[in-house]
Amino acid sequence: MDEITTLHTNKCKSYIDFMLSQQQWSGLTKAEIERWLSNFHNLQPNEMLLVYKLLTNVIYFSEKDVLGALREGVYNCVCYKSILEKQKSADFALSQRALANIADDEIRKTYFIPLLDSDAPHESGNYIIRLLVQQGVIPPECSVFVDKLAPAFQSGRVTRLVIVDDCVGSGDQLRGFWNNTTIKIGTEDILLKDLCLKYRIIANYLIPFGYDRNISKIKKEFADLNIYCTRTLSDAQKVFSDNSYIWKDIAERDDARRLFDSISKECRIPLHGYKELDFAFIMHQTIPDWSLPLFWKENADWKLLMRRKNSSD
Repeated sequence: MDEITTLHTNKCKSYIDFMLSQQQWSGLTKAEIERWLSNFHNLQPNEMLLVYKLLTNVIYFSEKDVLGALREGVYNCVCYKSILEKQKSADFALSQRALANIADDEIRKTYFIPLLDSDAPHESGNYIIRLLVQQGVIPPECSVFVDKLAPAFQSGRVTRLVIVDDCVGSGDQLRGFWNNTTIKIGTEDILLKDLCLKYRIIANYLIPFGYDRNISKIKKEFADLNIYCTRTLSDAQKVFSDNSYIWKDIAERDDARRLFDSISKECRIPLHGYKELDFAFIMHQTIPDWSLPLFWKENADWKLLMRRKNSSD
């Protein structure tokens, strides 16, 4: 191993230790990282450096980061228009306490629901709702499931709906949920979006993280839904994009792609994530399926870094 490769590899190892000791990688342990690194046996030193470069450039949001993004989304995005109108009417003379009270009043007129594929408690939308309630961002009574919405809409005590999830990669989950979710009223099944229209409910979709290209697409696609994403990822943050932030140049990027493609084929794991996306992105104890499967898939030949519900599929 030449001196430069040794130096960079040791810097990567020190960085990993620092991130763990400071709990910046709050959902990972040293043992889990070492287990994942053990997959890359018999690599040359320059190849192992590419592995360390990938790992140390993971875009990792701790639970504190997730909560901060959610607070920003609730107060600065969902409630922004109402707060701005009150500010204008007071000639921008309202105190911080007054602004906080206005935000709290707006939140009390809002119902928050998780975006779910099923009612499974492990789903990411449920996690976001629990975090909002446990950390006092929203009161517990403002967190409900879809089947509880109709009476609140009919009573007029709720004027705003916020659908929450942890992130958006392709946007397919939102499409399925908003276009197909129904609520039973009497003997009739009514689409959620039609119910919002009927009772003049302001419908919102809030996610802390998302792929900017697809966020723009769904904003154009859903004119009846206000979409807020507080932290976006760009093409430059993809692992194998031409201007990827990870590699020093295109040649190193190509070397890395050849290496990880070969390893993926050997271990029977896809190289790219859902919809051919290739991010290295983790949120606390959650990793989306549009991150590289090398991080979250497992089989007899491969040890995962972080588990998903479909890690073994």
